[in-house]
Formats: sequence, C-alpha cells, structure tokens
Amino acid sequence: MTTTMRTDHAALFAVLSSLADNKQAIGRRYAFWCNGAPTLEAAVAAAAMTQDELGHARTLYPLLANFTQAQADPAQVEPETRTLNYALSFLDHDFAGWSDFVATNFLLDTALTTFFAAAQRSTYEPLGARARKILLEERIHAAHADGWVRRLMKAGGAVRATMSASLLGLWEETLCWFGPEDDPAMQRLYQEGIIDATPDVLRARFLHTIMPTLQAVDFEVQVTFDSENKSWRVTQVLPWERWDVAARRLRPQGQGAQ
Repeated sequence: MTTTMRTDHAALFAVLSSLADNKQAIGRRYAFWCNGAPTLEAAVAAAAMTQDELGHARTLYPLLANFTQAQADPAQVEPETRTLNYALSFLDHDFAGWSDFVATNFLLDTALTTFFAAAQRSTYEPLGARARKILLEERIHAAHADGWVRRLMKAGGAVRATMSASLLGLWEETLCWFGPEDDPAMQRLYQEGIIDATPDVLRARFLHTIMPTLQAVDFEVQVTFDSENKSWRVTQVLPWERWDVAARRLRPQGQGAQ
C-alpha cells in the first residue's frame, strides 16, 4: 500500500483556498442573472460565465486535498461541506442589481486573473496548469466586463451613478486582496517561484489592465501613473486595519485587526 505524500505549505494552501472560494462565490452570484440579465445576450453570457467560474472552483478545490491534514481538514476540501469562507465580503450577499455583476466581473475577476497570469509558469505545476486554462476562458469575461462598464457609465444619469456605486463598493477590497507588500503568504509564493510578482507589482498589473477603461469613461480613482517606472500605483491609504490575513478579505467597517 502506497502513501501519498502531502504538501506542507500553509501559505499556498491559504491562497488556493481564497482563489477557490472566490471563484465559487462569483459563480453562485452570477447564476441568478442567467434569468435576470437586462438583455437576452447578457443572460446567455451570464450563463456561460457562471459555468466557467464554477468550473474554475471545481478544478481548484481538489488541490486542497494535497496538503497536510493539519492544513486541510477533509471537510474543508469540498464546497458542499466547507464551512470556511475566504471569498470577499462583497460576495456575502446577493447582487443588488446588474451593475454589481458588472463590477465583480470587471474588478474582482480581473484581479484573480492577474494572479493566475502570474502563476502560468509556477513551480507548483498543478497551479500552473490550471492557471493557463483559466486564462484562456477569462479572455471572453474581460471583453464582457469592458463592454458593459463602458456602456453603463456612458449612459449617464442614474445608470452611471449606480454603476459608479458598484465599482466603488468593490474597489478597496479588490485592491486589498493582493495583500500588503509584506504579506507573508504572497511573499513566500513569490520567493519560491510559485508566482512571478509581489503584491505591489500584482496591483500595478491589475491597474494597468483596468485603467484604460476607467479613463475612457472619466471615472476618477486615487491612482497615479509613474512615468519613470511606466506603471500605475495606488495613492489612497488602503484600510489594512480591517484586513483579515487568514481569509484574505476586509472585515466590516468598525472591525479592526484581530
């Protein structure tokens, strides 16, 4: 009888858990809009994206079983029995409207895609293989997000105001998901070649992806372009006092670090 060697890597387990939980939660929130989207074409896209996001989660959860039992309680490996919640707090509740769907697609899903792009040549090949497949599917999601943000923001009036509120509601938590620059989990993944960038570089890559769209619709956020380094950086003070290191999400207002 052979014994399977399990990986002892708390940092990788934590980040994989966050990726899986966020993908699972995104898929569940998207699912409602398969029937509630504003157009038939949007409903078809929502159905396809729901299937993709849940599929991404289903490829990530099995990786958790490869870790030591001290890290991976068997009950926490399957989404049906998992009680931990490492998805962003924005996903704890149903979307208030279509603009929340678009904001999640444009901000959070793009942030996760930024991470997967950094893991394409991961020294942890199970992640690298999944990252490469996920990136192929996310190209369509990115086009969908860009088109809808431009469409709703350029509509003006209440439509623009609602879309703006959704973007702002997810803005800080998405930026925080990468962690502070000295985030021990992300730093370890970088040092071991599991990903190819640190949190600040990942945040800059994320901004590089979304800022052309936000500039095109005149949506102002607290970022600046560093012409010397040719990269974007955040200028606002992010609410790290509410950062939950284990769950990789922000605690509600009024709850500081624990």
